Amino acid sequence: MTKLSTLIEQNKQKFARHEFLTFLTDKTVPLSQRLSFLPNIAHFVMSFSDINKFILPFQNPSNDLEHAVNQHAREDANHWPWFLNDLQSTGLNKQGSLTDNLEFLWSENIKNSRLLTYQLIKLLTDKPAKIRLVVIEIMEATGNVTFDTLSQITKDSAFPLEFCGNIHFSHETGHSIGSEEELIDTIEYSNQEMNDATNAISDGFQAFERFFDELMMNMKAHGSEGQV
Repeated sequence: MTKLSTLIEQNKQKFARHEFLTFLTDKTVPLSQRLSFLPNIAHFVMSFSDINKFILPFQNPSNDLEHAVNQHAREDANHWPWFLNDLQSTGLNKQGSLTDNLEFLWSENIKNSRLLTYQLIKLLTDKPAKIRLVVIEIMEATGNVTFDTLSQITKDSAFPLEFCGNIHFSHETGHSIGSEEELIDTIEYSNQEMNDATNAISDGFQAFERFFDELMMNMKAHGSEGQV
């Protein structure tokens, strides 16, 4: 049977070839245009903080694996201020009424950003630590690829960036914080748990891919504006 870490790595490499990540590295497109997708991920970025505060951690951790999950959740819950900084630095913090902003965040054109949040909640809710650690590895794998790309393209940016810059990437190890690189391969899974973990990997990566499909679709549809 294929190791879980190997299965995650295979999906990570496939995700790294996504058209949207390729677009981000296209130097023929002005950096400001390539970063104009940022408002479209606002719902997910802010919801991701809540996932790490309220969904991922155990209220009363009782073993080392549960403590490892909680340690990771505490760190990842605090990345959203970097995102707000970058909206301001890039000039994408456009003024609008509350109703305009709500309509934008819950629009049909960026539904997959919301569906990604709900899929992650589904994969984590009431699951044991050994499954939550697999979901963490999925989030870390996609985050590592994404923020590696962003940190590379913004390293010479004229404006200070945190979420898209090296500050964020330096916190994206690609693995759960405080754990061994192959921790999930050292855990004993029952046949049912292994099936659940494998399905979580498939469902999790597919949700991230649909999210990036949507980002690319909106970039193509709206040109230099990038957002819906």
